[in-house]
Amino acid sequence: MKSILVAITLVLLGFVTICKTDLDLFLDAQETFRLLGVNAELYYVRKGIVNNYALSFVLPIHPDVQDIRFTWRSLRQGPPDIYYNMSFEVSNPRAMLAPVANISNTGKVPNSISVFSITFPCTGNITADVEVVIQMNISIFSASNISVLNFKRKKTCLMDIRYQKTLRNKLYYNNLQPLTPRPINLTHNPITMDDTATHVKMSTRIFYITVGCACAVIILIAMAVAIYYLNTQKGNNRGYSERIKYYDSTSSQQLTKQQSQTFLRSETPVDNSYKSSSVRNYSCGPSPIPECFPPDPRDILQEMGIEHRRIALGELQMEGTFGRIYQGTLLSETESETELGADQGIIVKTVSDQARPDQVHLFLTESCMMLGIIHQNIYPVIGACIHPTQPPFVIYPHSSEGNLKKFLLKCQVSETGSHYSLSTQQLVYLAIQIVKAIQFLHRKKILHKDIATRNCVIDNDLLLKLTDNSLSRDLFPGDYHCLGDNENRPVKWLALEALVERRFSLASDAWAFGVTLWELMSLAQQPYSEVDSFEMAAYLREGYRIAQPINCPDELYSMMSGCWSKNPDERPKFSQLLVYLQNFYEALGQYI
Repeated sequence: MKSILVAITLVLLGFVTICKTDLDLFLDAQETFRLLGVNAELYYVRKGIVNNYALSFVLPIHPDVQDIRFTWRSLRQGPPDIYYNMSFEVSNPRAMLAPVANISNTGKVPNSISVFSITFPCTGNITADVEVVIQMNISIFSASNISVLNFKRKKTCLMDIRYQKTLRNKLYYNNLQPLTPRPINLTHNPITMDDTATHVKMSTRIFYITVGCACAVIILIAMAVAIYYLNTQKGNNRGYSERIKYYDSTSSQQLTKQQSQTFLRSETPVDNSYKSSSVRNYSCGPSPIPECFPPDPRDILQEMGIEHRRIALGELQMEGTFGRIYQGTLLSETESETELGADQGIIVKTVSDQARPDQVHLFLTESCMMLGIIHQNIYPVIGACIHPTQPPFVIYPHSSEGNLKKFLLKCQVSETGSHYSLSTQQLVYLAIQIVKAIQFLHRKKILHKDIATRNCVIDNDLLLKLTDNSLSRDLFPGDYHCLGDNENRPVKWLALEALVERRFSLASDAWAFGVTLWELMSLAQQPYSEVDSFEMAAYLREGYRIAQPINCPDELYSMMSGCWSKNPDERPKFSQLLVYLQNFYEALGQYI
């Protein structure tokens, strides 16, 4: 039985074949970070043992990456030497030529640590993902003792901009000119220099004639406008002599009033006692600028209003100091719909009667964070009931398993009676769904700022949805801390710059995802449980991070560690995280 367990462990780890050669072949930490954003060495052969999992991993190559640098050495101190033979296969020669190594394709493996590179030359003719296989045959002295290593790569090649311009120019000129040029009859239509000069003179005359006509038309229009203006002025000046005495007697008052309205200083109070329509419509002073207030979340949610009588509360799922989450039913509007079974299962978030107004306002504001966003991994608000005298209801679709953190805690005690049990592959599948949800929010220019398992829900088919963080502070008080600034924050999920400087970005969401992935692999254990929340900033500055969870693969922990880099620019992008997790998920599936 023990031997079977050992064999299974070796298969999962990928080290199953012992090479007949003493060889180290790997990507060093700097190269792995450049390609995958993970700061760890990736061994293909270590002390003669082949890592089949690493060889089966199809490594994506970004369009900006032109080559890959391998590190290797022979561990043999004396003869016989280790020899190699390299060859390449390319799935799309039109997009990429055969790779080129900076060493010969056949030769002897060096006895000291050396680096060789393989360049992937894209043609620039088309945009395509090219699958590349680098085959390396390792042998000792004779051809009968050969170990074959196949490195699988997927290079993304883009069409060159210059090539695009060339194609556009060809298309343009092909559209202008016929494919078969017309013959020129030099006998019947000879072209002479005199004819050319005549054509130039004629073109010049036509140009000047056109300009002259345009100027004449402009002059005629200007004269017509001037005549009309003079006639209008004559009509307006009639009766001037009869009104001149009146204006003489009031001119000083009008002048004083006009000056006072036009040249008011900013600190001078305006007399609002005179409110005639003429002053409101034709005031010479600056128009007042209305103050800008943030929209009231009640008004926003009221647009999704559902009548209170249609909401039937069921079992209480979670309860905090003032927040509550119920299972419920959204009743149909008409009797015909009721007969057809149109009642819908829902989840209702609400507050107690003792909740303070500021707590209610925070609950409603955070419920609006992802309003109107539709994605298979986003938990949408489908309605709200804003009643003037009763606590507000915010309505979500029904979720069979509910909160992800509560679900993972049930999986912790699976050996003591719970029917839940999750494999590593299933946990990676949940992480992939979280990454897809965050990517979609980022495309919508939204930073979540509170990514954690407590802000996810899950169904019994492992369909995960990322939620807003409304009521999370109340329902999970152990996850939020106040550092003397009168604000509860998820201190142990925040990136260093977000914790110290309140600076949030795509990179700070990547940090929080790393902690969330740690939660998944540890089945919702508390991160940094031994660290006081007031000491977190100093703890992170000194370079300390959470330890690797039990049964967590090294590859996943290396990816988490990359998310917790002190420099935000060094953290992996979510596109890189998605590719890495998907490939890791597929590799795990090969051993199940």
